[in-house]
Amino acid sequence: MTATFPSPTQQRTSSTPTRPTPTVPTPASRQQVARAALAEHLGSHDPLRSVDLTVPERTWVHIGVRAGADLWLITWPPGSSTGWHDHGSAGGAFVVLQGSLTEYVWTGVVTASTLPSASVREFGGSHIHDVVNHGTSTAVSLHAYAPSLAAMTRYELVRGRLQVAGVEQRGEMW
Repeated sequence: MTATFPSPTQQRTSSTPTRPTPTVPTPASRQQVARAALAEHLGSHDPLRSVDLTVPERTWVHIGVRAGADLWLITWPPGSSTGWHDHGSAGGAFVVLQGSLTEYVWTGVVTASTLPSASVREFGGSHIHDVVNHGTSTAVSLHAYAPSLAAMTRYELVRGRLQVAGVEQRGEMW
């Protein structure tokens, strides 16, 4: 699709007032908001300072809203995993602060990427993935979601296909 925009030198010939068009965040702008929130938070905070690396289960803590995105700090003991899920309508980004994580992405087939410390990953709302700590020490990551994370769909891999296992609403499980 192609759009043509009037040049700044073209003048309006109609005297009819126009209403502003509501801004609908695009997936790319949601990812940009999330990435900016991560950078802003990390510029003024050391999230690792408050992390307990001895907890034997994956933990997640909501640390607030910054630059229009919901921020969550997640610790990943060895072997922990999110399971297959999406983020509803939220796009986002996360940065690995310590250790490394492997992200399995579903696009009809499974692909995997290992994300070492300082790696940043952006994703749209339709992104289905499973994140796993295959390492031998606890990993830590900081996640940002825009708009605010309200629901996640959980999936099960059955005979080479993903099937919806349920939908989690904010406040019920996290």
